[in-house]
Amino acid sequence: MNDVLSLRAMRAADLERIGAWLSEPHVARWYLAGSTVEQEVEELRQCVAGEQPTHALVVTHRGLPIGWCQWYRYREYPDHAAAIGALPQDIGLDYAIGDPAHVGRGFGTALIATLVAAVREEHPGAGFVADPEAVNIASRRVLEKNGFELIREAAVATEATDAVMAIYRLAPALG
Repeated sequence: MNDVLSLRAMRAADLERIGAWLSEPHVARWYLAGSTVEQEVEELRQCVAGEQPTHALVVTHRGLPIGWCQWYRYREYPDHAAAIGALPQDIGLDYAIGDPAHVGRGFGTALIATLVAAVREEHPGAGFVADPEAVNIASRRVLEKNGFELIREAAVATEATDAVMAIYRLAPALG
């Protein structure tokens, strides 16, 4: 995959497509543990409307949407930060390649690289923390390929699932 991905602000018009992606088995397995498509779409609608402090983005490849991601400051979510050991200035990430035709082709790795670079433009001194389910090997590989280091594996009280989570951290960029 030699093509660059782009990120753009999510819009209300994107929510129907994201709802369809949430129903795809490769996404539903991870995003709908303890949730529903409707709940996830409503949370994204709140982000789009500015009712939540999370920044929701659509990932495009050659101008076509292939997935979505979001980022947030852990200081906005102190209970979750405490549960996973994130610092208030750290950035949290969530991400998915929704289009099945783009899964398993390196787009997830490129998505994280693109997202980290974009957020670092705005917050150059921030570290990043992500917490996929421990059994989500593909997501873990994506993080590791982008320099994230495993901190620990544990159940997290603030997650909608009792599954063990793999908590990863990417240290702030130097100078």
